[in-house]
Amino acid sequence: MAAKKSPAKKTRQPHQRKPILKGVKSRRGCPELYDELKQRTNVSLTPTAIAGLDEISKALGISRSELIERIGRKVLEINPSNLTA
Repeated sequence: MAAKKSPAKKTRQPHQRKPILKGVKSRRGCPELYDELKQRTNVSLTPTAIAGLDEISKALGISRSELIERIGRKVLEINPSNLTA
């Protein structure tokens, strides 16, 4: 009987790692950074858009998910002059 190989673990970039919160223990089902739990959702993006989000999130030192979270919470504002209808 052959031994099963475990899949190689991907290492995260420093900006993708979860921030260390002193005195706050991680628990499943308990919010940490915000007052509510995050909900899993899917977004379809082109490879160019993904690369752009990765570039911005790396510059800010946060994950892609956190970048979208901050835009949605209006913590990071989008310049209205750049928006076109």
